Amino acid sequence: MTRRRFLGLDGLRGICALSVVFYHSNNFFHKGPVLQHGFLAVDVFFLLSGFVIAFVHENKLKTGAGLTWFTRLRARRLLPVFWIGALFNLAIFFWMVSAGYYPGYGWTFAWIVVPLTTLLMLPAWGSPDGSFSPPMLNVTWSLLVEWVVNIAYAAGLFRLPTRVLAGLAVAGWLVMSVVGYFTDRGWCVGYQMLSIGMLRGAAAFLAGVVICRLHGRGAFDRLPQMAPEILLAIWLCIASVPTFTATPTFDAFTVTILCPALLIFLLRAEDRAPAWFKELGDLSYPLYVIHPGLILLATRTPLFGLDKRPDLLRALMVIGLSVLAAWIVTILTRRPLALPLPARKAAA
Repeated sequence: MTRRRFLGLDGLRGICALSVVFYHSNNFFHKGPVLQHGFLAVDVFFLLSGFVIAFVHENKLKTGAGLTWFTRLRARRLLPVFWIGALFNLAIFFWMVSAGYYPGYGWTFAWIVVPLTTLLMLPAWGSPDGSFSPPMLNVTWSLLVEWVVNIAYAAGLFRLPTRVLAGLAVAGWLVMSVVGYFTDRGWCVGYQMLSIGMLRGAAAFLAGVVICRLHGRGAFDRLPQMAPEILLAIWLCIASVPTFTATPTFDAFTVTILCPALLIFLLRAEDRAPAWFKELGDLSYPLYVIHPGLILLATRTPLFGLDKRPDLLRALMVIGLSVLAAWIVTILTRRPLALPLPARKAAA
């Protein structure tokens, strides 16, 4: 596998990030969330992470790159973007606390506990409204889970045979499917129960690793090709499915069947993926980490006039500002610091 980047996967990552933004835009366009199953985009992120990490790093890990090297490389790739987004959202949060939009948040908790836990991606246990990360709309739980799963993979999971990883992924998904029936939100858990979030993230990540290995062996070469734009439209249809209560069966079917299928068919359609998919991929991570502050401003304050009633034009303005902020972060962090392999291990 000589390809270094998959445009089809970039497109899927970008459209999933937009799905999360629209899902968080509760009551902006109409009463309720716009994409009521947009939260399942998180499972796509885990799936894509497993595929990409295995594709880029597995051979290097097998030849002795080491956990320290891998962790430093991931940190230099991900943390600058995250910290820019976190500081942006914290600045908005501090203003909102000072203006009285977060009643119940004491000085110590708001100005010491919240910033520390946010910057470290840790849960802010004890927050008055039960938030995992108040300035970040709880998105940090998924980033924390991804870090833990990435490190576990580089620490030794990469050595396991494909059939073992597949078995672990299926077992994790089976447990998640059962758990989904005992929550009031189906698979929309993670920040509420971090242990379940770890299970949710690990299962999808390992499935992504398995798909990467099977792809490398040509296992999908005989599958038909579909237009990448149609595949992204299918995801939007999935995210748009309405729900009035928990939907554990639909969630489980989407995560375990539909999402892997979308990934596989996008791999088959890679030669037909348009160049602008790359821009979607570049915006995805910055958009994911920087949109919460603007959403909070629109939800809790009268700044955009959306705290009282929906408004199409103002809602689109908030979405547009989120994309603009993400684009600025993308420009600022376009060249991540390079980290060469240590000489001794590179020689191996």
